[in-house]
Amino acid sequence: MLRRIAFTLATVAAAGFVAAAPATANDWEGGKAGGGYQHVEGHKASAEYLNLGGPYGITYAKEKKAHFEAERGYFYTQYLHGR
Repeated sequence: MLRRIAFTLATVAAAGFVAAAPATANDWEGGKAGGGYQHVEGHKASAEYLNLGGPYGITYAKEKKAHFEAERGYFYTQYLHGR
């Protein structure tokens, strides 16, 4: 009985080595890819207004504005090849 079990295990192990040999002998390829998108937008505003004396009086106005916008897209890949 023990002899049959040993023979069966040896046969299975030999079959595993035979099946794995072509896989290790061939070239392998692999890699990864990724990408992304970013959008940033900012605003800043300031205003000042002064009216003295109605429609014919002294009018003072001051205004400041700022606007910022940035956009970026990217894509990257990494390719691996072995022999």
